[in-house]
Amino acid sequence: MSAAIERREVPADLVEATPGAWGMWLLASPFLVFVLWLWVDVFAFYSPVPWKWLDVLIGTALFALLVVLPLGWLAHRAVTSVPRLFQHAGWDIQPLEPVREQEKYLVRYVYQARHRAANSWRRQWLRAAQGWVYIEIAAILIGGVLMVPLFFSAIDFGFGR
Repeated sequence: MSAAIERREVPADLVEATPGAWGMWLLASPFLVFVLWLWVDVFAFYSPVPWKWLDVLIGTALFALLVVLPLGWLAHRAVTSVPRLFQHAGWDIQPLEPVREQEKYLVRYVYQARHRAANSWRRQWLRAAQGWVYIEIAAILIGGVLMVPLFFSAIDFGFGR
């Protein structure tokens, strides 16, 4: 007969995490480079400017201000607005009462308040970087799920035989 593990509830606050910005941009870079490439190609196609290098510069600047910052920030806000669903992504947990090392993974934190970091341009770009990492993770997971029916559909049409 096994004894049920009893989880102690501990009040805690959530404090916005501050990871290294370069690490976040590096993680998001494969997806961002692909989308930037597509953006610059479409921008250069419709641009009246005759110089390709100027199209690339203008397109990249517009991409950063119109796509990267807003979409990354929105993704960050969406993920951090439901911390329990996304396993505290973007948050550090600060318990409001002592937790022993032995019970560290057995406690259930009950959130009292959320404390976001002060707003600055540097913080906004860090949030955008974190948001793009979340977007890339979502794209990988959704792509993995969608590949299953595509695989069986391709098999039904005779591919792979």
